[in-house]
Amino acid sequence: MDIAVRAYDSIGDEAFVLSTWMKSYRDAGAVRSVPTPIYNIGQRYRIMNILQDIETYILVACDRETPEVIYGYVVCKAPNVVHYLYTKGNVRQQGVAKALLQHLNWEDPIFYTHKGADIWMEQKLKNDTGLINLIHNPFLLETT
Repeated sequence: MDIAVRAYDSIGDEAFVLSTWMKSYRDAGAVRSVPTPIYNIGQRYRIMNILQDIETYILVACDRETPEVIYGYVVCKAPNVVHYLYTKGNVRQQGVAKALLQHLNWEDPIFYTHKGADIWMEQKLKNDTGLINLIHNPFLLETT
């Protein structure tokens, strides 16, 4: 798989980012018991606030030959906050998340605000990227 990393295009990419973030985060422990109508309103509001924050930047992993074919993305805030990291199911375990995180070129620690349903993902990312201090801190959503 030939992965390229490009800048986010709000016009072309926003719908994909919003829908995949909403769907993939739905089974996370922090929101699993939230009734669906409340989740849909609250999480959409949260995501849109993050996406519209002028300090947020997004990198998109895509096919090198066809950049509109998205494999995944990372939503960040400098200097070391990852709000969300997503990889399409059919390309997981193929280096997409690793490419996105390595493209950030950050040093430890890296904080992340959304912990997904995959309880092994944090350890896998640590192993794949060599990051030692990958720390879950949901409170950065209120303080950054």
